[in-house]
Amino acid sequence: MSELGYTIVEPPSLEEWLGNVKNRAMLVALLTWLRYQLSDALKDDFPALKIKVIKVEYLGSYPAFGLQGDNDAPSDLPDRIDGLIERIFSDSSIADFFNFAMKDNIDWTAEARTLLGP
Repeated sequence: MSELGYTIVEPPSLEEWLGNVKNRAMLVALLTWLRYQLSDALKDDFPALKIKVIKVEYLGSYPAFGLQGDNDAPSDLPDRIDGLIERIFSDSSIADFFNFAMKDNIDWTAEARTLLGP
C-alpha cells in the first residue's frame, strides 16, 4: 500500500449499493459506521492501517473504502475486510447502525456532499 495514495476497497458484500444508491447520505453513513467497526477489528493485527471513506470516480463518483499506511498488509486484506463486513452485518442490529448515525446530530447529506460533490 502506498503512503501517497489509497488502495481502494469495494467489498463484494457492498457491491450492489456502492455505485447504484440514490441516497448517498445513507451510504456515507453506513460506510463510516463500518469504517469504525473495521478499524477496531483490525487494529491489533495492523496498527498502522488507516481506513477512510473516500471518493472514487468511475462512471460517476461514489464512496468506497480507502486503505493507507500499512505496507506489510497481506494481499488478501480486501477479502478479510469483506468477511468482517459480513460478520458485522450478521452480528449487529439495525439499531446499532441507527444509534451511530443519529448520534452527534451529524448531517449525513452535508457529509456526502463534502465527500462526493453536488
